[in-house]
Amino acid sequence: MRKIILSIAFFMSTFVAYVPKVNANILITPTRVVFEERDRFQSLTLVNNSGKTRTYNIEWVFFKMLDGTNGSYEELDAPFSDFNLSKHVVFSPRRVTLAPGASQKVRLALRRPPEIAPGDYHAHLKFFLDANAPEDIIVREQENQQKRGTSAAVSINVSYSIPVFLTVGQPDVQAKMGDLKLERNEESGNLHAKFSVERLGGPYTLHGYAEVFHVAPDGTQTLVGELTNGHIFPEATSRSYDVAIPNDFPSSGNLRVILRHYDKSKDLIYAERTFPLQ
Repeated sequence: MRKIILSIAFFMSTFVAYVPKVNANILITPTRVVFEERDRFQSLTLVNNSGKTRTYNIEWVFFKMLDGTNGSYEELDAPFSDFNLSKHVVFSPRRVTLAPGASQKVRLALRRPPEIAPGDYHAHLKFFLDANAPEDIIVREQENQQKRGTSAAVSINVSYSIPVFLTVGQPDVQAKMGDLKLERNEESGNLHAKFSVERLGGPYTLHGYAEVFHVAPDGTQTLVGELTNGHIFPEATSRSYDVAIPNDFPSSGNLRVILRHYDKSKDLIYAERTFPLQ
């Protein structure tokens, strides 16, 4: 087991159906793949968002969400569950070379096993620059060149990962939201709405999207903050949330916090609470 702890920011994900993951080098959409009861095929699209030709390799990796954290992960050498989803999903291609602005579909096919216990199973697809491809740009840093009189360079091979889920059975996920705390970051001065959520129900993923609304005394609601990657995997029973909000929002009225399904078309709210500001 690799003792590597990764922040949720590692995945650089905007977890909204059909909303792409945007980075200076690559755009991936959608940012998660979900095989539900009747699904056999899915796909995602890669777009080279840089000005250079890039080559990406694609492979399976495994992560376990750590309970009670803000969405941190531990990287594993193999799935933590008995069922290995990567053995049942075939994807193609496994290596992609893209000119600037070019796109490529990656197709996934599920070989559904005849019998599997109800629940959610997940693995991650990792996209990483091919360091051996001559056309790729690998960031190089010169470390203490003048002080040491040498030219020590470090190559950084950036990678991105997105989750792939298989849902077996009918999800019955519910959630319980804790109290809200408003805190100001000492370094940035920005306000943050912090709260915890307990995942309830069966062994299914809470595909969360957190929203914070200011509710004025006259009932007018204004979205002041959101966290798009607010999911809780089945192996975790709770996580903490930290949503940045504007410093100049009104001090009167209430804050309404909603944790809903990332796909608005499902019209599913996991948990909701309203907190007075006074």
